[in-house]
Amino acid sequence: MGKDSAPEIVFRTPWFQIGVVEPGAEPSGTTEPYYCIIRGTGALAFMLDREGRVVLVEQYRPPIGRPTLEMPAGSVEDGETPDEAIAREALEETGLACDRWYRIGPFRLMLNREDVIDYFYVGLGAHPVLNAKGRESGTVHLVPRTEFLDMIRSGRFEQVAALGGVYLAEKLFDIDLLTTDLAHIAAKLETGRGTPQSAS
Repeated sequence: MGKDSAPEIVFRTPWFQIGVVEPGAEPSGTTEPYYCIIRGTGALAFMLDREGRVVLVEQYRPPIGRPTLEMPAGSVEDGETPDEAIAREALEETGLACDRWYRIGPFRLMLNREDVIDYFYVGLGAHPVLNAKGRESGTVHLVPRTEFLDMIRSGRFEQVAALGGVYLAEKLFDIDLLTTDLAHIAAKLETGRGTPQSAS
């Protein structure tokens, strides 16, 4: 957790743990224990299929009691690289594979509660894989980019943290992922600072 000593675990689940750390140089001067979330590295993807549609997964989220539409994402498993993880998670959640993956960069999601580095990817050329192993039950939505932009503007796309990755990609590569034609996006990503990953 960025400290000299490991956090004391006070609660465990199969997906994450809750730990307590000393507040350190917290400006308020508090001496109360500080609770943090402990989880593994994750990977998140903005995927476009071969027609340029955004790939979203319908996920039921118990905390809010209803389904949401989200970008494919998941945890990096033991012995797995982030590049391997995003390809696996995308296939499991959507039944789709991408012709090319581009690692845009690492990012931190909740600096106030965790010391975890996640990875954001852009996947191009998403296409169905017959008899995909481990396919999960979520419904896949292939959303035209104009409609996805309307979802963002109207607040219907609620996974706002994921848009930080889109913003990062756009600023690093000088492209608009929601309006630029696919060939230009691919060319920018190939010649920019991203790390291209071949389809497995």
